[in-house]
Amino acid sequence: MGLVTDVRVRQPAKHDLVDKKFTVSGVGAGFEGTIGMRLLDPNGKVLGTGHAQSEGGGYGVGEFTGSVTITKPPRPGTRCTLEVFGDNPGLPDEGPTPGFNTRRVEVIVFPDLAGWLLYRVDPGDTLSGIVKKLKDYGKFTVAQVVAANPKITDPDHIEVGWRLRIPMKR
Repeated sequence: MGLVTDVRVRQPAKHDLVDKKFTVSGVGAGFEGTIGMRLLDPNGKVLGTGHAQSEGGGYGVGEFTGSVTITKPPRPGTRCTLEVFGDNPGLPDEGPTPGFNTRRVEVIVFPDLAGWLLYRVDPGDTLSGIVKKLKDYGKFTVAQVVAANPKITDPDHIEVGWRLRIPMKR
């Protein structure tokens, strides 16, 4: 029989900003329909976990939605790896670790994230000028703006028309 399993993550997408508790959704299958999730810091240490039940049940691929809760939040702007996989309840020597069909998504963690502003860069803007201009909307730093926007590779170089995410704290 040619049946296969699969796991696909639809949310969060690569480089999405996430809080210390965030929603994960997609399609997949796992043992008895269980989908496992964990967030790893840049060194591979587990920061938080979660699980979900696939609508496909124990046999089929189906939609799932669950959440990951970060028990040891990193500093704001840390790039972490979300792993989502079909659960593997077997003995230590059975099946892959952490589970089957593991998918990885790089996310950017802001532990007290309330959302973000979108700011379009105007002629003459600098990152420090943008932070000053938006100070009435919350406290954030140039370093946090850089962390929230992977397209910024040099803080001294931003381009007119870029849409920047400005993270807002709770």
